[in-house]
Amino acid sequence: MRRPALVALLLAALCSALQASERSADPQLLRPGSSLTNEQRLDWAVGRSFTHKPWVSAPATTTARDGLGPWFNANSCLACHPGNGQGQLPENGPGLVLRLPIDSPLGSQLQDRALPGFSAEGRIHWQETLNGALRARRYTVLDQPTLAVSARLAPELRGVAALDQVRDADIVAWADPDDLNGDGISGRPALLPANEESGKARQLGRFGWKAAQPSLAEQIAQAFAEDMGIDSSLRHSRRCDDPSLPPLQQQRCQRASGAAPGEDVEISEKLFNAVLLYFRGLSIPTATATPHPAGKRLLHALDCAACHRPSLPLGDDAIQPYSDLLLHDMGEGLADTVAEGGAEGHEWRTAPLWGLGFRSRDPDNTRLLHDGRAGTIHEAILWHGGEATASVQRYRQLSAQDLNDLIRFLQEL
Repeated sequence: MRRPALVALLLAALCSALQASERSADPQLLRPGSSLTNEQRLDWAVGRSFTHKPWVSAPATTTARDGLGPWFNANSCLACHPGNGQGQLPENGPGLVLRLPIDSPLGSQLQDRALPGFSAEGRIHWQETLNGALRARRYTVLDQPTLAVSARLAPELRGVAALDQVRDADIVAWADPDDLNGDGISGRPALLPANEESGKARQLGRFGWKAAQPSLAEQIAQAFAEDMGIDSSLRHSRRCDDPSLPPLQQQRCQRASGAAPGEDVEISEKLFNAVLLYFRGLSIPTATATPHPAGKRLLHALDCAACHRPSLPLGDDAIQPYSDLLLHDMGEGLADTVAEGGAEGHEWRTAPLWGLGFRSRDPDNTRLLHDGRAGTIHEAILWHGGEATASVQRYRQLSAQDLNDLIRFLQEL
């Protein structure tokens, strides 16, 4: 079969998979919030299109949507966030990436796919392991088993705009890095190093499993650059400038970028802002009208709510993400050796619990924690260590009825 025909078939299959993903998604994950005006809904629809539909390599007739690669993990946002939900394990498709140490020869993230004529940097490999009775996976890059990696599952997208609006001062106020109150919990703000590329001074991180991105815009820009190889005004993949590339491959890389001569971006500011508006316009997860009261009391009694803060102020209102957006030591069981932003390998940002019910309602396809190792809420709790050790010990001592109440409450978020 000729290559163009093969590429056309692959793209058709990907489009079909994406459409199927949208059809199977919870409608709440795909609809805009009620605060958008009619004019904003038009721009929101444009952003939705550039978020959901596949990007292609340049040159292409769809010049607004070219610039993919040449190295990438997925060809659209929706590929890693099916139906705007969380990602999937690698045996099922895109949605889990391997972050790499800052001094890695492959850059900060493994790109396991490439355009025709280029070679992928490597393939994701994993081995099933057991930690006591808990299932886990040891991820590596195939044929490079000594390279340190940190597996990261793509999170659900709903609610990210609300998290973007929480005040830095509030997040810092919740921190207790020296555990002065003696409760064994010492969350600290993720203070990021100065960004040489943007010229920005130190900022407070809040997005990503390690809180390595300070804003929703920069999180999206990172995803375009690292996941799809698409440069924006905020973030460049820089792969075409790699001095290890032969000159001819550098030239081919530049042609594949899709940027116009003299430009160094592959997605225009207008389209990037439309994508940003799309994320900002998504509805936020809402709990059931009457969350299980006994389970909610247990969340506080176990001190889980010390990190998974139920309510965060947002101007004159409040949101209920169940997170403090701080970094916490989560123990050796969840640790790896890859530091990122202001976080060490054993530190993770408190994962928001809103939407947990939707993410865990399919017993055959539940993927929780940063690498999707937990298949149930119960397993995810038992993996907690470090600052959460005392809470987990108390959790293990709950009666069967209390366990049921707590899990039922979490499933209603």
